[in-house]
Amino acid sequence: MAILDTNQLIYRYFEEISQIPHGSCHEQDLADYIVALAEKHHLNYQRDEMHNVIVFKEASQGYEDHEPVMLQAHIDMVNEKNKENDHDFDHDPLQLYIEDGFLHAYQTTLGADDGCGVCYMLALLTDEQLLHPALECVFTVQEEIGLCGAMALDTSSLKARRLINLDNEAEGETCVSSSGGNDLLITKEITGQDNDSPVYVMEVKGLIGGHSGGCIHLGRGNANKIAGRILFHLLKQGMDIRLIEVNGGLKNNAIPRECTVAFASSQSYDELAYHIGQMEDIIKKELEMTDPDFYVELHQDECDVCITSKDSEAMISIMYLCQNGMLEMSPVIDHLPVLSLNMGVIRTHDHSLTIDYSLRSPVKSLRDELCMQLETIAYLYGASVQVSNEYPGWDYDPHSRLRAQFKQFYQQYAHEPLKEVATHGGLETGVLKQKIPDLDIITYGPHMENVHTPDEKLDLASYLRCYECLVAFLETL
Repeated sequence: MAILDTNQLIYRYFEEISQIPHGSCHEQDLADYIVALAEKHHLNYQRDEMHNVIVFKEASQGYEDHEPVMLQAHIDMVNEKNKENDHDFDHDPLQLYIEDGFLHAYQTTLGADDGCGVCYMLALLTDEQLLHPALECVFTVQEEIGLCGAMALDTSSLKARRLINLDNEAEGETCVSSSGGNDLLITKEITGQDNDSPVYVMEVKGLIGGHSGGCIHLGRGNANKIAGRILFHLLKQGMDIRLIEVNGGLKNNAIPRECTVAFASSQSYDELAYHIGQMEDIIKKELEMTDPDFYVELHQDECDVCITSKDSEAMISIMYLCQNGMLEMSPVIDHLPVLSLNMGVIRTHDHSLTIDYSLRSPVKSLRDELCMQLETIAYLYGASVQVSNEYPGWDYDPHSRLRAQFKQFYQQYAHEPLKEVATHGGLETGVLKQKIPDLDIITYGPHMENVHTPDEKLDLASYLRCYECLVAFLETL
């Protein structure tokens, strides 16, 4: 049974795409769905090997001589869920529900980022009653793991030089610039040994998390960094800590909310619990304004193998010493970070530990310097570093004609001024601007909250209002 009113095209399409798993690198089925809609409505399209899709719609009658407009959104979503939830993102549909006018997915991310933009374009493409210039609707993949689809996109068939990017998360705002960034992976080879000591499991939990681009400056706790801090203090107390498994975070661009560490130790449960409890109290006080529900659990377990003391100390030292969070703020734009990094995912494998970072700055030299600092720390403890997925930023254009048009239109349409904002997040606008230098860009979208977390929610009234505003704006172009 449908949760949303399927008489509204944007609601119908959101309901339908929520039944199709579409996490990053698993967008093929959703691309199939988009292509099937294009074919049903006799629309030209192209699709590449990565499953980026571009769908073309001819201008409405009377708009044939108007300049074409490009619209763009990404079809992948961040797959994150509460730990106790057994949802399988590769196969299970999202379980939608409505509460207080907001759309949610039960204990998982919702995919409003950027399902909203996807559904806006699907509605524009399939509604024959609308008035608009020729449309070029670009559906990209793997945005959430480094803007990979946009980086690989062949733009040679795109004629539009006006772009409305639909990956925006606040009604009444348009973004005017975005950060560049890259990923960085630290790998430490590890050696195992037999274990006959007691085994303990420490769990860091209760943190809020959030998008590492939009929330990194809010000072929220990072579960991986907190786990490393507690373990390092245990070592400094002279305690025997031999790691078995470390598992924290799900995506390098999501601030990790939980981290689980299994370790062997000759210390007693009471001694460990006392010192961990002391650290928990200290950190809880530090996070009382940002993460009031933070806590740490400790329980016993069993395992007959562990990592050597030497490798465990090296791993814990890397976790402790490597930086995390917001490092520099803009001296020009209020509340805008210009350099940050997120210790997003930590995993132990059969023979290695990996730490997966997302680094952000519009200034490449600052990112390069930060990479060198992390590489130096890693090298001191016998680890290696790999840098990948570098993407460009999007600089502010003081002469944007499209933004000026939209600001004037929005003031008349919504009876309030359009707010201009800059983001520390990476946007595909930077990639597309690099590929098409004379592209004039605005962003737009509805109000949503807590993206990249299982608390993600979409304001349904805003979702509809923003679509109606978009339709009305296209009529003026």
